[in-house]
Amino acid sequence: MIDQAYTLFSKIPLYRDPKGNYATKALWHWDLIRHFEYISDLHLCCPVEHVSEHQADLKYVAELSDDLIYPLRVDRGWGSVFRNLIPNGVGIFRALSKTEIAHSGGAAWPFPESYYILPLRLFFKFKWIIVVEAAFYRMPDHGTASFRQMLSHHLHTFLVKRCVRSADARIFTTQRFQEMFLDAPERSLIAPVVWTKEADIRSNPDFETAKPDGNRRARLIFPSRLIRDKGVQTVLDAIEITAQRAKDQGTEMPQIDILGSGPMTEDCQRVANAYPDEWVRFFDPIPYGDEFFAFLRGYDALIVASLQANGQPRILYDAMSQGLPCIASETIATREAITDGQTGVFFQPGDAASLASCMIEFANRPDLLHEMGRNALVKARSHTHENMHRTREHFLIETLDLSTPANQGQTDANELS
Repeated sequence: MIDQAYTLFSKIPLYRDPKGNYATKALWHWDLIRHFEYISDLHLCCPVEHVSEHQADLKYVAELSDDLIYPLRVDRGWGSVFRNLIPNGVGIFRALSKTEIAHSGGAAWPFPESYYILPLRLFFKFKWIIVVEAAFYRMPDHGTASFRQMLSHHLHTFLVKRCVRSADARIFTTQRFQEMFLDAPERSLIAPVVWTKEADIRSNPDFETAKPDGNRRARLIFPSRLIRDKGVQTVLDAIEITAQRAKDQGTEMPQIDILGSGPMTEDCQRVANAYPDEWVRFFDPIPYGDEFFAFLRGYDALIVASLQANGQPRILYDAMSQGLPCIASETIATREAITDGQTGVFFQPGDAASLASCMIEFANRPDLLHEMGRNALVKARSHTHENMHRTREHFLIETLDLSTPANQGQTDANELS
């Protein structure tokens, strides 16, 4: 248990009702309440808005009250960042004046709280934890970067490096992020972000012992925000290539389903409508939770086609928790989550022909699909949301020397004996 005054700085807003109760989005709620299990004096410094009767998907956080909140204004773009610079700076100044441990992120659009904290280290004495789980500002891995992208990349990289090196404890979601921002790995932890609960993991003994059904069409699912950076066009092109190859070779095409919403929704619907016999289907998004995991269990493999590597796709661990191997574009993040040939296979980002080859191989190898699915399930059992927080707790207590008084007394006694 961490007993020191601990302030979590976040861009994710809280919503306050007229009675002083606080709510937040359901997905953040699940992660937030986990912190209270090992932090006894937790405060939040984050944007606060009023609850609207039109807002959905909110859950109240019973542990929160006004005395635990340092409210900030919401940044909705660079114009609001400049308008909010002084009031938010004052709010963060107030929070740091009363905290012993500050916890902030290394990337939060458009202006991370860590950029305020860095200069304020001159005024306050506190231990600083920084978590780097994304890098939205990086230049594209493919194609030509604009001047604005190059400027953003270099400016943010410089500032994040300064923050990371100034921090007392650093948590990275991938080893690549650690290498980007830190010369030496001291006082750092590599811990992938996993939101899958232990209770969510597939627990069907028949799945692990059953033999693959060679007579059933392979079922592949592509759940994603339907934007170009997620490789949507790559998937649509790969579907056409797969269909043509199946026709030329006289083989059956795997079932390929698309789940999501976004600017490319119409493109996905058009492709789905172009194929008979439900070879390709389109579904609207399903809320994250039991319904989503039940939906995943109806498939044999998951497709991740991201073009960029600016963050770690949590969906990889969600898929593995249901026994699904992944067909993934080979990026920095996916390489660290998937073992090629054991829990999934890779294709080159943006290469539709390579993706089509992977889908066809899976369609023709139900034994391979099933074996990878079992391997994925084994890996998922050691990568859960609870385990992620347990690992963080132990790392922080050891790295920041946060022994409780009782434990400290026992340590002193042992040293004297």
